[in-house]
Amino acid sequence: MDALTKTRDFLGAKEPAYRDMMNKANKVVMVAAGVMLLAASVLKTHQLLTEPILSKDFWESWLFFVIQIPLELGLSIWLLSGLFRKAAWLVAVVSFGIFIAVTLQKGLTGVESCGCFGRVHVNPWITLLTIDIPLFIALLVFRPVGYKLLPPPWPSAKHFFSVAVPTFIVLGILVPVLVFNKAPETTEDYEVLDASEWTGDEMPLLDHIDIGDILRDGISFILFYHHDCPDCRVAIPMYEQMARDYEVFEQGIQFAFIKGPPFEESEEPIVPADTICYTGQLDEEKEWIFLSPLMVVTVDGIVMKSWEVQTPSFEEILESLGG
Repeated sequence: MDALTKTRDFLGAKEPAYRDMMNKANKVVMVAAGVMLLAASVLKTHQLLTEPILSKDFWESWLFFVIQIPLELGLSIWLLSGLFRKAAWLVAVVSFGIFIAVTLQKGLTGVESCGCFGRVHVNPWITLLTIDIPLFIALLVFRPVGYKLLPPPWPSAKHFFSVAVPTFIVLGILVPVLVFNKAPETTEDYEVLDASEWTGDEMPLLDHIDIGDILRDGISFILFYHHDCPDCRVAIPMYEQMARDYEVFEQGIQFAFIKGPPFEESEEPIVPADTICYTGQLDEEKEWIFLSPLMVVTVDGIVMKSWEVQTPSFEEILESLGG
């Protein structure tokens, strides 16, 4: 018997044990992925029903949550059920690959939370390094062996229907609940700010800003920001330089940067320590929810114009004053 034949016989003898080991490991990994997705979908559901969702684009919007949650829940049940194992594994690999790309992008742009677990804020780098990448690699390494991508063989009718029927019932109830039960915009704990409704009236937040008395008189350019807002990191240096170049304070214009919650400081402060502008923050009476950067122009406390998620030029700001 030549060496090649011996090798083939050896590998053939080992194949059942190898396949059994790989499939046991694959089952553990897929259950872990399913549990993680189940937890994420439950926490996102809680957030959607108890907190307004504001977003700058579709991928963080209320509508995307409504689409994402049932898909995530359905995939979690599929992974936990063991049905059509190879197809489920393939979908899981693709999904976690997408999760890695999204979480990496959020980490690189300095976003405070990955958004994976609803109101439970987890740093994107923690999610990426402890959940997304490890599960993605584990899925690739411990793939299902000996399974076909599509049937036959078909699973037992009892197993299939005991999973499929409750799943469709749950999803059938969940989707209408998500669609028709939007969280209120104002409660005792939080308030959604709609600056477009302030024009012509006194800015309602003056009583809730620690330097509100300063901003009640004269012309004020007020930029509301979040410390973890990537767009704010671009806007604040721009407006700081604008305030210096146009010598706004010598023209009787007050320029202020107002921080919104959450008030945790990032490693690198978003407002320079040597800023010539006023700095302040909203109080903690409730959670003030708004999209940033938010620029508001006031005259004696009366709102002339506002720009949400925009960085108007100095000329555009002056136009709002009729100048």
